[in-house]
Amino acid sequence: MNKLQYFLLFSIVSIFCGNSNLSYAQETQQNDIIQGPFKTSLYPEGKIYFVKENDATPDDRCQMIAFMLEYKQDHIVKKEKIDEYEENGGCVEVASVFFDKIHNKPYIFVMQKWEHSFPPAIQMGSDSYEIRAYTKNKEGKLVIDADVSADPNFEGIDGIVDDDVNPERHYKYKTAADVKRYLKKKYH
Repeated sequence: MNKLQYFLLFSIVSIFCGNSNLSYAQETQQNDIIQGPFKTSLYPEGKIYFVKENDATPDDRCQMIAFMLEYKQDHIVKKEKIDEYEENGGCVEVASVFFDKIHNKPYIFVMQKWEHSFPPAIQMGSDSYEIRAYTKNKEGKLVIDADVSADPNFEGIDGIVDDDVNPERHYKYKTAADVKRYLKKKYH
């Protein structure tokens, strides 16, 4: 094999190896932002966003979603995972992120949604919702407010379920506007 043939063979092998590594890197890229970033008055120099955590195996169809906070403190950028949302009978999605105040204290609200579908022959399907409320604690850390998040109206099912008494359910708070109206009535 002469030098030209060796060079061509080496170039072709390098291209194939480089392309396969490149496509593998794209498939396994970590933590793509799926919502945000959003500015928040809780951290004027910061932002919140949501990422899919790509720790699932190839046969998993659902991935966890992480709620991330990024802010500057003493000229250093800090990143913190505030919460995680995971599969619950269906893949989780962040349906809405919105901001409001309760008793003049700023909050971040995150609405999670899970779609539950069944084979067409069963003709049932529903969506589950859960809303979590976050604010700063006494130490100045962004945390879930367990009391507000435990509000019974912050979770529900919308659709057809396997229940002979009440097979069709309608959840009232499927949008940020619905929840804000409810917050205004109950907490303001």
